[in-house]
Amino acid sequence: MARLQSSIGLVTGTDIVGTVDQLMAISGQPRDRLLAKTEELLGQQQQIASLTASVIGVQLSGDALGSSALFSSKNATSSNDDALSVSTRDEVTNGNHLIRTLRTAATHSVASAQSFSSFDEGLSLSGSLTIKPSGFVDTKVSLSQLNNGLGVEGGSIRLTDRSGTSAEVDLSQARTVDDVLQAINDADVDIQATTSGGKIQLIDQTGQTLSNLKVEQLGTAETAADLGLHGIDVAASTVDGHDIPMPDGVESLNGASLSQLGGGNGLGTLTTLDIQTGDGSTASVDLSGATSLNEVIDAINGSGLDVIARINDAGNGLRLRDVSGGAGTFEISAADDTATNLGIAASTTDDIVVGEDLNFQSVTVDTKLSELNAGAGVGSGSFTIRDSNGSTGGINLAVDEIETIGDLIDRINSLEIGVEAAINESGDGVVITDTAGGASTLKIEDTGTGTVAAGLGLAGTAAPGESIAGSESISIEITEDDTLESIVEKINLSDRYADASIVSNSDGSYGLQIRSKQGGDAGRISVNLEGIDLNLRTASKGQDALLSISTDGGTERFLTSTDGVFEDEISGLNLTVKELSDDPISVNVDDDHDTIVSAITRFADQYNKLIDNIEEVTFFDAEANEVGLLFGSSETLRIQNGYSRLLTGTLPSSSGDSIRSFSQIGVRIDENGQLQVDETKLKAALETDTDAVEEFFNKTNDEDENIGMVGQLKNLADTYAGVDNGMLIRKTQTLSDHIERNDDRVDSMNTLLDAQRERLLSQYYAMEEAIAKIQANTSSISSIEYIGPVGSE
Repeated sequence: MARLQSSIGLVTGTDIVGTVDQLMAISGQPRDRLLAKTEELLGQQQQIASLTASVIGVQLSGDALGSSALFSSKNATSSNDDALSVSTRDEVTNGNHLIRTLRTAATHSVASAQSFSSFDEGLSLSGSLTIKPSGFVDTKVSLSQLNNGLGVEGGSIRLTDRSGTSAEVDLSQARTVDDVLQAINDADVDIQATTSGGKIQLIDQTGQTLSNLKVEQLGTAETAADLGLHGIDVAASTVDGHDIPMPDGVESLNGASLSQLGGGNGLGTLTTLDIQTGDGSTASVDLSGATSLNEVIDAINGSGLDVIARINDAGNGLRLRDVSGGAGTFEISAADDTATNLGIAASTTDDIVVGEDLNFQSVTVDTKLSELNAGAGVGSGSFTIRDSNGSTGGINLAVDEIETIGDLIDRINSLEIGVEAAINESGDGVVITDTAGGASTLKIEDTGTGTVAAGLGLAGTAAPGESIAGSESISIEITEDDTLESIVEKINLSDRYADASIVSNSDGSYGLQIRSKQGGDAGRISVNLEGIDLNLRTASKGQDALLSISTDGGTERFLTSTDGVFEDEISGLNLTVKELSDDPISVNVDDDHDTIVSAITRFADQYNKLIDNIEEVTFFDAEANEVGLLFGSSETLRIQNGYSRLLTGTLPSSSGDSIRSFSQIGVRIDENGQLQVDETKLKAALETDTDAVEEFFNKTNDEDENIGMVGQLKNLADTYAGVDNGMLIRKTQTLSDHIERNDDRVDSMNTLLDAQRERLLSQYYAMEEAIAKIQANTSSISSIEYIGPVGSE
């Protein structure tokens, strides 16, 4: 017969399951006590883990006091943080630095003075726009490079013109030859300073003969001698100084040498330049003695005409302006090619003549490929050259070990194909000419993912016998249908040296702005127009930030930066120029005791967190009769006593130890067991002897082991929480073992209890069945009727 499934006895009405559950609750009390104990052990384990973390926190904050950088940390302050912010680097020493902010960084940009009423209508312009990152003719020669690297000693000189007028010229702040010439020309004497080859030339403009033309040195500095001007005392209106030794690669003291123009081929022989201004005035300017472009400018400006000559806005040629006020023709000419070669031949009613690009040679055989394209280089990989006969040669920069333009030219010319490589006519790249005499095209292309040919501007094709000229410049064709918007898009699609944008003017008109992608002097670009007139002007000149720094009254040094952020290796300072300051800025570097105080305070905070943790897990509440899970724990007692003895005690002494305890530097345990830091006393100890405080924390023995307070703290932490047999780690393992044993016992007890419950249920169900049978039998018996003997009544 199957077991009755109802939880209520069908015969007796007994709650079988409820009765069994009550019996099992009594039987399960030992297991429940074991589970409660396990829960307590788990709580203890969690609190031991929390204590371990607190001890490790104390150790880590103590370890931080072992950093040598902590006690050598410095604090730098600027007397004008609005103009110059400062921070220290790893290697910095105490001292006072006097800093002059001479120039802020700027990014080169040009803008059109020509404005337009719409940005999306055709401009009816046809020509080209060229952007180039090199070829600038206004390079300046640093004084520090002169005299075989000895430079020019800063000081003052006295000049006397031929009228007898004298003036002192302070050259202590001059950095370039241009600065020297400008200072002399701005002096209160009528003397013009220029150059003549490798010499400084002085020209008296008084027209008098009352005195000799003189140069005298003032003070002990040898400034005049270093500039080749020492001892000048002549009865002449023009005098050349002595030759000044120039560095290798520099051919002129004053701007670009004429021999470097024309792509390095020079401008030919210059003779006389004839100029007529709008008011009818004329002059013939003798340029036969000029050796540099700035000497040409000086000669024109010294002609007596109302003409201002200077380098054009693009920085690659001349610009002449007629300021006579006349309405006639402004004419610049010559009997030969002098005016044409200078790029300024003109006959115009305009008062400004902007000269052509004079193609200053920016690439030589010694130029590194990595320096091309504004320092971006030409990429890597290989390219092929196919001549007009179909013969092909390959160039691989890595395999062929090509580093310079000269290496590249030599390697191309060594190929057994019909091509010849050389520096191009503009002096800014390589030209490859087909010499095969075949009928096919000359073709140059990169292979694979290489970018070398494209980076050199050589990728492309040319007719048989023609050339492919590589260049750093990019040329953008402009058609009559182009709008300001489409011109901007074309420039931005080139994605090389500059970004373009449309400028909205205050009068509702629009203009073009082209801005270099690279900041500072290295990001300078020239923008030239051919066949179109956008009247481009320099909006901001690419320049490096410049400052001078002298330490503790020492020699002044000059630093440059493309973005106004300076990392000076000598002073160990990081300097950021935010704006120019009229007054020198004082930067003081001294010991940063606040950092040490903060580190010791963090250690005290971590220790106090440990003490708070111990109090939380060992509390005793007599009224509520409650205690913490670790009340009476030997581990917490050992931790408290161990740290208390160490922090209130003294370290073993040796000769020279002036600080042996925390109390000597203002750190003590108060009546509540909390570690307190007296910052005033601590700072006083640091001011008195920082080394002694550091020795207290970081004293070492002969084996270079830390036996100071940091070492003692580490040893104590290892004893309590070390991974190798630390007290708290052992305690955690002991608790884990106990919990595991309890879990095993609980599992075993649950198995027995489950069997007992099953047995009780079976017994109750069997009892119901027995009672049911008895009742059935009783009913059967009671239903039996008495039958008497047959025949009886």
